[in-house]
Amino acid sequence: MTRSVLLAAGVFACVVGLEMLLVDSAVLLPIDGKGPAKTFSAPDWAPWTLISVGAVSILHFGNIKGFSAGSSAAHVGRHY
Repeated sequence: MTRSVLLAAGVFACVVGLEMLLVDSAVLLPIDGKGPAKTFSAPDWAPWTLISVGAVSILHFGNIKGFSAGSSAAHVGRHY
């Protein structure tokens, strides 16, 4: 469970970081249509930070030891 959440968070961070690199600003409109529209512009450091944190999370996902497909509860904790 922890591994899959870590992988999903890493992929999400990388995708959002790449989107921030490609899009300069976004206009946020209110749901009800009343009120002014707000413009969101990410700081220059945000895309690279998200991409690097996502990449580290994805790499860490590969290093977490988990149960293999053929393992059973009797072998957990034993080192051969």
